[in-house]
Amino acid sequence: MRLATRIANPLRCRRSVALHECSCARSVCPSDRRRAAIRPASIRWLLDMESLPSVDITENALEHFLVYRDDLGVAGVVGLERYGEVALLRSLVVTSERMGRGLGKRLVAAAEELAAELNVHSIYLLTTTEVVFFELLGFRDIKREQAPLAIRETREFTSLCPATAVLMVKP
Repeated sequence: MRLATRIANPLRCRRSVALHECSCARSVCPSDRRRAAIRPASIRWLLDMESLPSVDITENALEHFLVYRDDLGVAGVVGLERYGEVALLRSLVVTSERMGRGLGKRLVAAAEELAAELNVHSIYLLTTTEVVFFELLGFRDIKREQAPLAIRETREFTSLCPATAVLMVKP
């Protein structure tokens, strides 16, 4: 089983702690000598299946996306948009066949590891349905006005997520 394709930083591969092993897109990873090609269309398809925003998923947008793959293909995704010392966690999705197995938690943990490597001190997210899930992972809800300007100016914040989405943060 192949786990955690990291699209960011093709020269390194360190997602193995949270997801056991990895293969890096556009590079050769020590744990998997095969090249892994993740196309934006694969990620958009998975996000569309779960009614999550996908219109802004392009090759350039994938810089800090983590992708879980198994023998059946892409099974889970999470993205991190970095803005200096803060980041927006976005596009967490796991296929319905793999829900309830801890994959979402492992993807968030891997994104948190990546954020730490990038010297991110606070991770923000917007959710309309998964408040309890993220609270269990240590996120807390805050008022939208409390978000840093960089987060408030993201496309997710300004147009892709509804104004009713809950803003959460993990320091």
